[in-house]
This record gives sequence, C-alpha cells and structure tokens, in this order.
Amino acid sequence: MLKELFEITPLTPQEKRIIDYIQKNPECIMNHNAKELAQLTYVSSPTIVRLTKKLGFHGYPDFQLTYAKEYSMFQTENIQLSQESSIDDIIQYLPKIYNRIFKETQHLVKKEAFVRTINYMIQAKQIDFYANDNNYSEVQSACLKLNTLGIRAQAFNTLSQQYVDTFLPQNVLSFVVSHSGKNQTMVDAAYYLRKKRARIIAITGILDPTLSLICNESLYIDASLFYHPGNLMLYGLSIHYILDILIVSLMQKRKRL
Repeated sequence: MLKELFEITPLTPQEKRIIDYIQKNPECIMNHNAKELAQLTYVSSPTIVRLTKKLGFHGYPDFQLTYAKEYSMFQTENIQLSQESSIDDIIQYLPKIYNRIFKETQHLVKKEAFVRTINYMIQAKQIDFYANDNNYSEVQSACLKLNTLGIRAQAFNTLSQQYVDTFLPQNVLSFVVSHSGKNQTMVDAAYYLRKKRARIIAITGILDPTLSLICNESLYIDASLFYHPGNLMLYGLSIHYILDILIVSLMQKRKRL
C-alpha cells in the first residue's frame, strides 16, 4: 500500500528526497524518529510530519507503525521461486503470497464504502458485472454465487448499449472492474452507464483515478506490480477477496432482515 501511496501522491522536491532516502534505506523508519529522519534527509521535522499527513496518516508515529508492519511482512514473506524450486518450496510459497495479497487488500478496505455497496446490492433487482480479460472469470464466479443465493446477477465483458437502454436505472446495480483504473473498455462502459443515471461501483486499483471518478463508489484492490499481475494464478486474488467480502456480508445481512 505504501509503495502505491508514494507513486500517486504529488510530492515537492524535498518530499521526493525523503521518499528516495526511505526507499534506499528501508530500515530507517524503524530506527529513527521524525527529528532524526529530518536530519538524515536535510529537511525540518515539520516537513517530515507534513509528508506523513499528506500520505493520509495522522502523523509520523502512525506512518511508522504502518511502515513497520509492511516491512515486517515483506521480510518474512519475500521468497521467490526459481528453476530449482521443488514442490515443497511451491507448497510453502503460495500460502505466503496469498496471505500477503489479502493483507495488502485489507489495508485498502474502507468499511463505509462496503456498507453502502451492500445496501445497494440489497435494494437492486439485478446486479451486473463488467470486466474483461482475467477479471472476467472472477466476476463470473461471483455471479454464480449470487444466483445460488437467489440474487439475479450476470457478467459482461463489454457494454451492450441496447440492454442498458432498456432497463430501469433504479433496478440495476453495476460493478465495473479494472486493475489499472484506465481500461478503456471498462471506462467507456462506466461513462455510458453513468449517462443513463445507473448506480455504478468501481472495483479498481488506486494508482489511476479515471474509473473511480466516474463511479458512485470505489472498492480498492491491490494492483501493485510487485505481484506481477500477468501471472494468471495471482492476478485475480485481490478481486476474489473483495467480491467474497461483499457476498458473505450480503448473506449475513439478509439473515437479519
């Protein structure tokens, strides 16, 4: 999560120097307070504090705690497979990578957005998912689970304008999925749905806000390049986790109604 925050946050030259120093000396945050880090990067202590707040933290201690957790996770789980890796290595490797992806996604979860989305799902008579490439199989799986629960759901890999023109916007909730946030097919679908006054939920990464700005709500996934999204086995895990949070929460809420 921090790596993505560093990339998307507008930084001054001083702040860029601080981030460069942190990335070159990853243990410095655990070993130094704000004043000491300021001395090492030739800035003032208030500059350090302002930077952490710009990144979305309450202050340096809050930033330090999050950084320490992520660094610790990276150190304990940073293993790689090679041509010499055995099946035992693979058995040990995959759960650690899965766990790391789930934890990174968990950091991005905003409870309020999920609560609103689940309420929208309960109110909707039809739930549509728009996704393509590797994301399409994930939303197909979600549709199967929802249909099993008696909730009408369907998946599209492109927009059908004829279909959208025929439904009542208040009856349909649409999810649009894009790791990058700028997949043109998905962005175009979201634009058209929004023009028809449909309610839209983005499932997307945080690096590019294009899709998020069109939609009513955004649920963020881990789209970090660290996990090599081209790897088909890992690509959809973050989306799968987000969708299962929605489906399990929906099941629980329906039991109480």
